[in-house]
Amino acid sequence: MKYHLSDMLILEQVSTEPKKPYRIIKGIILKFQMDYKPSTGMIYPAIDRLLKAGFIKKTPEGFIITEAGKEYRKDNQENYDILTSNFMDNKLFFRNLRKAIKDLINSIKEADKEYIKSHQDEIIEQIGNIAEKVRKRG
Repeated sequence: MKYHLSDMLILEQVSTEPKKPYRIIKGIILKFQMDYKPSTGMIYPAIDRLLKAGFIKKTPEGFIITEAGKEYRKDNQENYDILTSNFMDNKLFFRNLRKAIKDLINSIKEADKEYIKSHQDEIIEQIGNIAEKVRKRG
């Protein structure tokens, strides 16, 4: 199964006790202690993915991790720790990055369709260049 950060966040939340989606979201908010609130549009598809993969199961009390989920979590723990550590160490950056990405998406939505159509390769290339610069520094 392809790695998703949201899957690891959920597996972490249901690793000790069953939780329903509302409590999963609350647990993620508490983990990061900031204004980040995972959307239901992120949580429910991730829950479906984890159920289909057999990594969680639904109980009357909520979702709980399975043995397969524990193994997946163990296999991906190092990557997850790096991502969450970077996030925790750079909360303000990520808050500003999130706003900048939202602004970019809104600008693209509001832009002239012909401009986007004729410049899409350049826009994608510039975004890729930023990603490459970050990778090279990491």
